[in-house]
Amino acid sequence: MVWKRKNEELDPKNLVGTVKYGGGGVFVWGCMSASGLDNDPKHTALNIRLRCLYNCPQNLKTPPQSPDLNPIEHIWRELEVRVRKHDIKTKSELKTAMMEEWMNIDAEITNN
Repeated sequence: MVWKRKNEELDPKNLVGTVKYGGGGVFVWGCMSASGLDNDPKHTALNIRLRCLYNCPQNLKTPPQSPDLNPIEHIWRELEVRVRKHDIKTKSELKTAMMEEWMNIDAEITNN
């Protein structure tokens, strides 16, 4: 049994850090655009449409959550295949490999 004062349960000295799901991981944020944006509502807001009018050459005419067209999934798969070829031992090696391989992905891959 552990005794604590009232409202002390979230005090950092009373918390124990844990890692769920078998260990740590790396969160990757990336974006890709070979030929513009889709029609997701956040991409079609007026201020975004105006920005894209001047900065994006094309706009994909697809439904916002098209099950058949999710190009980022293809890029993630390509990145995973390339990174797994490296002998990675540390998080910094993983980060370096991911950044190098991301930069080496040819834009032509996004058209397939």
